Amino acid sequence: MSAIIKETLCVKPARPSKHIQIPLSNCDITLPPIYSGFIYFFKNVLKKDNFMNVQKLLTSLEDVLNDYYPLAGTLKNLPDGRTIIGCNDRGIQFIIAECSDITISQLEEKNWEHAATPYGLMTSAIMPNKIDPILFTIQYTTFSDGSVALGFANHHHVMDGFGLFTFIENWGRRARLEPINPPIHDRNLIRASGNPSTYVSYEYYVGKPIERRFSNEQKSITTKIFRFSHDDLKRLRDYYSTGIPSGSWISTNDALVAHFWRTTTRARNINLNYSC
Repeated sequence: MSAIIKETLCVKPARPSKHIQIPLSNCDITLPPIYSGFIYFFKNVLKKDNFMNVQKLLTSLEDVLNDYYPLAGTLKNLPDGRTIIGCNDRGIQFIIAECSDITISQLEEKNWEHAATPYGLMTSAIMPNKIDPILFTIQYTTFSDGSVALGFANHHHVMDGFGLFTFIENWGRRARLEPINPPIHDRNLIRASGNPSTYVSYEYYVGKPIERRFSNEQKSITTKIFRFSHDDLKRLRDYYSTGIPSGSWISTNDALVAHFWRTTTRARNINLNYSC
């Protein structure tokens, strides 16, 4: 099972944006030039014929790119060694694909096993390119039951996970014609002062042998997916909110992480009252 690409589009902001240069901060270039990504599955529960209409998504994507115009630009290296985002409205890559031999329900029945998940739901064609890298790619894949998978791959120097999640949320708001809180693109707020280091790294170095403490023996891996309904999450948050100081609050994520921590600790037979 694999996704078949039907069309590849270049989506640009709906109107010309600011053609400016945005210097990357030191925080932006902490990681190497890699692509990170996620896949979201949307089940066509009501069996709609036009579920998650692709044209509506494309129109709203053009609209939200007016606010996220750096994603439609390119990366450039300046003579002084700094890297900047050249905002030039080149556009982002939007791939339309199809996976007609499986449904979301079948994936659920197989407990979302990795082996059962179709290959190619998120593009793997883009590789870090120092000359002219693609900054953002979205893949829209339809299943035989009309359900949809959206795969995202973004250049990590331009956007981190929180930025991606915020973009997806704002894209959905634009599709529903709701207002958004526009992002701030001024990265000078976290830019280090001074010139880049002139240190030239050695071509190679000789290191001491490292004693390997692992074997090449393949071990079986067991995977398990835990599902939490909306009501389950609410009960967890209410439970872990008990006894907190007045005026304080915890998020649903806080409660879920605390629950995982406690259950893992209990499974390892560690005293829950033990303080590290």
